[in-house]
Amino acid sequence: MSLHRAGGKFTRSHTTLIDAAVPIVDKAEDLSEVSKISLGEIKVIGKGLQNVKFFPINGGWRLVIRGNISRQEIYIYTDDPEKTKWELAR
Repeated sequence: MSLHRAGGKFTRSHTTLIDAAVPIVDKAEDLSEVSKISLGEIKVIGKGLQNVKFFPINGGWRLVIRGNISRQEIYIYTDDPEKTKWELAR
C-alpha cells in the first residue's frame, strides 16, 4: 500500500499520508462529488487512539485524522458535503 498520492484530485506540495488516512483518502478520491483533496503536513504527537474528526469549511470538510503516533489534516472539497461526510464516515 502506497502512502503517497499526487495528481488528479490532489493538490499542495505534500503527497505523503499517515496510515490511518489512506482508506479515507482513497474513498474520497473515488467519490464523483469530490473535486479536490489537499493533504496537510504530518505531525508526530505521540501514542494515542486512531480517530477522525470532521470540521465544516466553505465547500467541504477539514478532516483531522489521528493515527497511532501522528496526525494529519486533510481538506476535502465537494459539491455535496453531507453525502461526502456520510460516505467517508462509514
